[in-house]
This record gives sequence, structure tokens and C-alpha cells, in this order.
Amino acid sequence: MRRYKNGLPQRRSGLLLGAGGLLLALGLNLCVGTRWIAPVEMIGALIEFDPDELDHFLLWYQRIPRALIAVYTGAMMACAGVVLQSLMRNPLTSPATLGVNSGATLFVVLGAALWPQLLTPGFLVAQGMTALAGGVFGAVLALTVARLAGLAQDPRGFSLILAGALVAMLLSGVTQAILLSDPQRRSDLLGWASGSINHVYADRLAVFWWIGVICCGTLLALSRHLNLILLGSDKAGSTGVNVPLVSRVAMLASVFAAASAVAVCGPVGFIGLVVPHIARPLLGAAVGPLLLGSALMGAGLCLIADLAARMAFQPYTLHTGVVMDLLGGAFFVAIIRRHYLSGRAGQLA
Repeated sequence: MRRYKNGLPQRRSGLLLGAGGLLLALGLNLCVGTRWIAPVEMIGALIEFDPDELDHFLLWYQRIPRALIAVYTGAMMACAGVVLQSLMRNPLTSPATLGVNSGATLFVVLGAALWPQLLTPGFLVAQGMTALAGGVFGAVLALTVARLAGLAQDPRGFSLILAGALVAMLLSGVTQAILLSDPQRRSDLLGWASGSINHVYADRLAVFWWIGVICCGTLLALSRHLNLILLGSDKAGSTGVNVPLVSRVAMLASVFAAASAVAVCGPVGFIGLVVPHIARPLLGAAVGPLLLGSALMGAGLCLIADLAARMAFQPYTLHTGVVMDLLGGAFFVAIIRRHYLSGRAGQLA
């Protein structure tokens, strides 16, 4: 297993780096766009809003909601990735590769097909519950397929990754088939299903943010127990940790956190895969600091991806999920080369 030896000063430096990067990304996200807003003007708009000023209106009603959605999505996906990789002891595990994103997306699209009222503003809570149920379904299906394929006899976790990829492709195919069956529904949902961080989804964030906060708080509360589980189930059990219960609660909290982000803006993948690998060399493998640092870095990375989606191909705007798929695909190859093709064990500690 790969070990990361990080002292308290280095962890503090890593957390400060993550916080500084987040603030910088947030400032750029608020200032840069089709219309430049100077930092002084931005600060003035934050302190005293003037509805007659165009820059103030753009900032408060478009850029700030969009930035908050990006921060929430990036933080939730990153925290979920940290815990899933730690529990599964596999560097390729994430909400996207475990079927959480595709399951949540399928359930929302299927629910809209069976019950069109689900897409109306009055049914936001029902949308969220549908996404949460879909995320749990996708993860359980991937784990079931992996166990049937012999996960217990697969120390490097190939069966889990292959099962997750299979389930994600299957559920995504069903989702696309449902969308193609109705042009109007496809038009209504295609942007969201591609992972779109958009200010029009601010009302969804207002409804679902508390789910992520509770899930991340639960994971932080369990961080000491999760650290002991990383040392081995037998050692953790000998210290009084209820390993099955802690593992299941942490798994569910991770899945719910990721699914709540999908409920807001659709599947923005690969943050949960990429960010823990960026944060781990700086913060070590201890779950508590790694969760905090990954949340900061995930939020910052999602803000940067959203800025790139808005600015890279002007006057056209890409979906943020597309940008993250491009970045994550390259990083996915790098992780495979490092952990599987270099002769390493491919596990985390």
C-alpha cells in the first residue's frame, strides 16, 4: 500500500493552498465573463447592491448563483470520492465510476417520463428524492455485479471498476433511449443530463444544499473510525469500531452527497476521481484533513471548469460536465498508468 507521511505543518499548508485556490477561482468566476466586472466593482456590488446597475444585476442574479452551484457540486463530489476510494481501497473509485451519477440521472429522467409534473418547480423535493434513490440504486447495482464477478478474490479491485463501468454504460444507455423517445423531454432535460452549471438551477440548490451539509458532517464525524478501518478491519474492530455499520453509513452518506449534487445540476463527473489524488500527496491519507482539503480543491476545480466552459468557445457556452469529462478522461489514463501498469499494488492507505 502507498503511504503518505505528512506532518501537521504540511497539512496546514495544503489546506491553506486549497483555500487560497478556491478564493482565487471564485474571484475569477465572478469577474470574468462576456462582460468584465472589475474586482472593485464586484466588492462594491457585494457590499451594496444597486438594482439599476447592470454589473450588479449580472453578479447577483447570474454569476453568484452559478458560482455557488459549482462550489457545492465540486465539494460534494470530491468528499464522496475521498470516502469511496478509502472504503474500497481502490484509486479508481468515484461516484461516476461506481454508477451513482448515472443511476441518479436515470431515475430523474425516468421519473419525468412517467410523471411529467416532476419537472415543474413545485416538485423540486420530489426531484431530489428521485435522484437520491437513483444514486443509491446505481451504487448497489455496481457493488452487486462486482461481488458476483468475484470482488472478494480480486485484491486490485478490477472487478469493481469493470462492474461500475458496465453499470454506468447500461444506465446511461437507458437514459438516452428514454430521452430520444420524446423530443420535447429531450430538449427539456438534455442540458441538465450533460452536467450543466447554470444560474437557473439556483432554486434546486436552495432546496437540496442541506442534504450535502448533513452528509459531509456525518463523514467528518466518522473520520476517526474510518482512519482505523484503513488500518484493517480486524484492528478497527479490536478498538471497538463497528466496522460494518460505520462502512455502510459512510457509503450511504457519500452516495447521498453525490446524488444531491446530481439533483441540482446533473452529472458533473470525475471530480470525485481526480481531486482526492491531487489532495492526498499534500494532506496525507487521514480522512478528516483529506475531506476538508478535497472539498476546497473540488470546489475550486469545479469553478475553474465552469469558467472554461463559459469562455473557451465564445460566443458558445459548453456544459461544465463536458469539460470535466475531457479533463477527467486524461487523468483517468494517468491513474491507470500509475497504479496498475507500473507494478504498484493499486491500493490506498
